Amino acid sequence: MASIFIHELGKGTAADIDGNFEIDKLRPGNYHLHITHIGYKSQSKTLAIKDSDVELSAQMIASAIQLESLTIEANPFKNGPLEQSQTILVIDRDYIEKNNAGTFANTIEKLPGISTINTGVGISKPVIRGMSFNRILINDRGIKQEGQQWGTDHGLEIDPFDVDRVEIIKGPASLMYGSDGMAGVINISPPAFKQDGEIEATINSMYRSNNDMISNSASFAGNEGDFVFSGRFTMQDFADYRVPAENFTYAGFVLPIFENRLKNTAGSERHFSAMAGVKKQWGYSTITISRFQQKAGLFVGAVGVPRSYNLIPDGNSRNIDIPRQESSHLKVIWNNSIMLDDRWLELDFGYQKNIREEYSIPHSQEVAPDNTFGNLALSLNLDVFTANARISQQKNNKGQAILGFNTQFSRNQQSGFEFLLPNYESIQGGLFYFREIKFSPNLIFNTGARIDGAFHNIKEHLQPIYRNSRPTGEIDQRNPDIQKSFVNWSASSGLSWVFKENYNLKINLGSAYRIPTPIELSSNGVHHGNFRHEVGNPKLESERSYQADLNFAFSNRKVSVNLSPFVGYFDGYIYLAPSARFSTLPGSSILWEYRQNDAIFLGGELSADINIVKDLTLNIGSEYVYNQNLDSRLPLPLTPPFSTFAAVEYRLPLDSKFIYNMRIFVDGRLAADQNRVDRNERTTAGYKLLGAGLSWEMKLRSQKLQFQVAGQNLTNEFYLNHLSRYRLLNLPEQGRNVTVNLKIPISIR
Repeated sequence: MASIFIHELGKGTAADIDGNFEIDKLRPGNYHLHITHIGYKSQSKTLAIKDSDVELSAQMIASAIQLESLTIEANPFKNGPLEQSQTILVIDRDYIEKNNAGTFANTIEKLPGISTINTGVGISKPVIRGMSFNRILINDRGIKQEGQQWGTDHGLEIDPFDVDRVEIIKGPASLMYGSDGMAGVINISPPAFKQDGEIEATINSMYRSNNDMISNSASFAGNEGDFVFSGRFTMQDFADYRVPAENFTYAGFVLPIFENRLKNTAGSERHFSAMAGVKKQWGYSTITISRFQQKAGLFVGAVGVPRSYNLIPDGNSRNIDIPRQESSHLKVIWNNSIMLDDRWLELDFGYQKNIREEYSIPHSQEVAPDNTFGNLALSLNLDVFTANARISQQKNNKGQAILGFNTQFSRNQQSGFEFLLPNYESIQGGLFYFREIKFSPNLIFNTGARIDGAFHNIKEHLQPIYRNSRPTGEIDQRNPDIQKSFVNWSASSGLSWVFKENYNLKINLGSAYRIPTPIELSSNGVHHGNFRHEVGNPKLESERSYQADLNFAFSNRKVSVNLSPFVGYFDGYIYLAPSARFSTLPGSSILWEYRQNDAIFLGGELSADINIVKDLTLNIGSEYVYNQNLDSRLPLPLTPPFSTFAAVEYRLPLDSKFIYNMRIFVDGRLAADQNRVDRNERTTAGYKLLGAGLSWEMKLRSQKLQFQVAGQNLTNEFYLNHLSRYRLLNLPEQGRNVTVNLKIPISIR
């Protein structure tokens, strides 16, 4: 049966066997409907209701490709990817559960154009088209995620079990979202509201063999009259992970890896979220409270000079010792969707508290005799207040207009016996206008503009110098007072044209901006998880990009093909690059400096989903990024290599009363050598990875159970991820890994 969902109300229904449906008690106004049905292309419809009943007819088109045109309820445009001129990927809960790799970023890295920067296993960040950090905006329930995301050794505080759908916008998105949307936006959507009188629960369990990861997550959601509610609690614990190597290299010395485990890379995570609200004819209002906590060890070889006794196993592979990282992210989000005659007002308010702490044994050169902070090397305490407002109006089935405003205030406070980032306050805000014009159902034009202002107030940090725990009387100014203001604009225009029914051509031209972050302006300390000393540059100015994106798509019932080339010129591109100097600070290696140069990016993605024969599907995705520093004529650092991913899935014709929907899949990735590197950056050899798995569903009496067993890196390949921080120590990625998943959906009412 087809599902019909009203975007603005979070309300929906299902059609009967004849395709008929009815949604009653709707107030006069404009609505966006999303229509989905397994085996058919999804559709988006605009519906205008006045004083009488309205009949709606939709002809569903058969398709064996499921993810081709999914819509997402968190999308501020209130339409599907087809209507937008940018390259957009949308994945649903089934994809997330099938590819859950323990972290949210690693879960989506099989998508073309997406890669990750890793520090060990539990810490990873997404990369879009070779750009990462504050060039990618993570939007969770309408609020920009602020989780000390500038630190490469600090992962996203997102529980993959708590994600229902994800929309990934590739290319400049500063127009709608502001600074940090230069490379793209990842919109994370919670599950849709349950229907009236419906209450459901779900239990998820996962085990990963490489690091003995055990994950358990339980959730519930319901709708009682006008009251909607949901909740989730997740526990995840993992041991030291295994690598297909027996030694690693540090400063020219070859050191042992005992039992193929990297000592002190174990970790634990806890996450809870709770949502409650009301759903009325005028819209809805909900409050979500969540907290994500992580405790993760850092491999001792990445912090200071490793001693042999520190590398010897302590008999407990789950022990989290020093050095380690602890982080906590609290979020309170208030979402509102309110009908105002023929307009919709959307209001999002958020508060976030992100605490990041690093623990290590202090060096005598750093601390006073009383050692006030104990083993607390670094503490960053970030408070963020966010407010977004958007008002949208439908223009007589000829498109829509959106007027919006975003603002954010941040305050960071630092502590610990080490220094990385000073205390600061930052405020920024912007006003934008977006217009979509439908010349016809198959020809859609959109354009928009935005203006922003921002101000950083960064405090001076003076640090006394000690030697052998005795004061020298000298003071080291790690950074001066910095006050910088910024005014920026952004704009974009694009076209989406559907021709010959199965062909879609998209063209998007945009100019985006990004203000330099406080860490880029003022950092001066050791990032232990990154194995480097980072130095900021207070002279940095805003980045400016001019980008062009093209997307050509063909789809019919059996085949879906997408080709997405892009090119961009960056005026004042900010990046972190290795210098030819060694740091004078203890526990560090090469000095890395923030620089700003003009640069170009170009490349593209090719993806194809092919239904070869009944129940046999082939998925292929390739990606390539080329960039160059226009001043040095060298590549930019940390650029992902060319890679191709392929997967074959077959649905076994084995449907019985107890076991059904059984699928077997085989996948592989081929990554090329990365020899295009910046000065003082190491090259990385290519690699081949092989994976396979089996999934099925079964019933025990009336209870449905879903199982999946999958293997990654089945050949136990020794390979280096060019974006991994441990690559500097010649440490490979995880070896062979087998994942077992169990999902139990429970219908309470």
